[in-house]
Amino acid sequence: MDVKSAFLNGFLQEEVFVEQPKGFVDAHHPNHVYRLKKALYGLKQAPRAWYERLTQFLVDNNYTRGSVDKTLFIKRDNDELFIAQIYVDDIVFGSTNNTKVNNLLMSCLLNLR
Repeated sequence: MDVKSAFLNGFLQEEVFVEQPKGFVDAHHPNHVYRLKKALYGLKQAPRAWYERLTQFLVDNNYTRGSVDKTLFIKRDNDELFIAQIYVDDIVFGSTNNTKVNNLLMSCLLNLR
């Protein structure tokens, strides 16, 4: 699953302010700045914000983060195994149960907008 809008979905944990873009400066408030509520593409904090949000989603859904590889998430349910590997804005899923893969994909799409 290639997460095309990964860097537009990250919520920032710190306050980030940006200047008004040239050509779009408010004539009445030329010294005002904008406070970002979400990470913007190209912002240094964007990958981390996305990773933190996705990690929280997986942990909330009973996935365990790998002890050596922190981008590997595993969920065991009886005899079934589910694995999610995250790399920047790509996620690779593997499972012994295709229904679980489809359920996770749908859940990601609904909850990580």
